[in-house]
Amino acid sequence: MSELNFVAMSKTELKRYLLEHRNDTEAFYALMDKINAEPNQKFYSIDDVEVLENLMEAKRHSKENQ
Repeated sequence: MSELNFVAMSKTELKRYLLEHRNDTEAFYALMDKINAEPNQKFYSIDDVEVLENLMEAKRHSKENQ
């Protein structure tokens, strides 16, 4: 089997790959590196549940109106 190039894969491709190969730690870390490299990450705590619910509802609403 040929060696996979996780660095060249997009986040979507890595996620899809990991769904089928859940024990592939190299792919997991490659995905985490891509996620951590993204600017302006926002992490939420359990206290932010209402904020998250509002964000998800706004996202659903925007998709329905497209």
